[in-house]
Amino acid sequence: MNRAQRIYALHRLFHTHNLPVSRARIQDELECSQATVKRIIAEMRDLLGAPIVFDRDAGGYAYDNRAGTFELPGFWFNESELYAVLAAIQFLESTQPGLLQRPLQDLLKRLRLAVQDMGLNVDDLIRRVLLHPMRPRPVHPPVFEALAAGLLGSRKIRLLYHGPDKQAPSPRTIHPFRLLRYRDAWYLLAHCDQADARRTFALDRIVEAQVLPEQANMPDNTALDALMHDSFGIFLRKPEHAAVLRFTGQAARWVASEVWHPDQVGAWRDKAYELRVPYGDQRELIMEILKYGPDVEVLAPEELRLAVRERIMAAAKQYF
Repeated sequence: MNRAQRIYALHRLFHTHNLPVSRARIQDELECSQATVKRIIAEMRDLLGAPIVFDRDAGGYAYDNRAGTFELPGFWFNESELYAVLAAIQFLESTQPGLLQRPLQDLLKRLRLAVQDMGLNVDDLIRRVLLHPMRPRPVHPPVFEALAAGLLGSRKIRLLYHGPDKQAPSPRTIHPFRLLRYRDAWYLLAHCDQADARRTFALDRIVEAQVLPEQANMPDNTALDALMHDSFGIFLRKPEHAAVLRFTGQAARWVASEVWHPDQVGAWRDKAYELRVPYGDQRELIMEILKYGPDVEVLAPEELRLAVRERIMAAAKQYF
């Protein structure tokens, strides 16, 4: 252990023991000599203001309860906790480049200092956690920041939104509900005043975003959570159908270990894997089915089977 790790370990040792801790126990926990224990205790007292006292009757050290609850100033991480924080930072930066630069710049500087104090290299640690987005759709940073501010502040937001099926962007006034990260893209679930209905907006299609002073009308969280849990994919609709899919070959082994929906039911039948998936909107489900080509067959419902068949025949016409 280095100095920072020993300070952190001793702090936790005092917090997790109701009785004073003996010097021998401290030496064992901190993996150091008696002289090092004395030096660490002195540094915590002098530099950090730790109210460490020695109880002669109990023969051990503890925090003085009369001084109130003591916490280390700033933040202190052990090595495993620091790895977890850096992995989270790497994840956030990979999902939205530049997301943390402005709001968390000071925190990142302090993290780097903490890593250096442990004798580690922050860049080496970050490189060991690799997150590779698949066809990411970048979001303009000012748009992301405005949406996050409106969402967290429960404020209405004015958008200039360019839908993929529209020739030009159109203004929208929305009440933001949830920010979603789905398949390497960001989405905003909101109520749209113009449509007078709930809509899902792709953040990469938002040209401008402005937070308004008016309070947003928020939905019932229980009902919204239930809808998000029950829906298949990004199209949030109450499931009214159940797809029965039969997978064969290597696809069967892969799908057998996947979770397509929280309420799915799967079972092996001979050498095929049969998956039953509830859904309300078939658009995304069809795209998932088509990915598996000849290794999947739609058994039910007939409406879904015909829709997949039409897409396959339309694709075949491109080549034959």
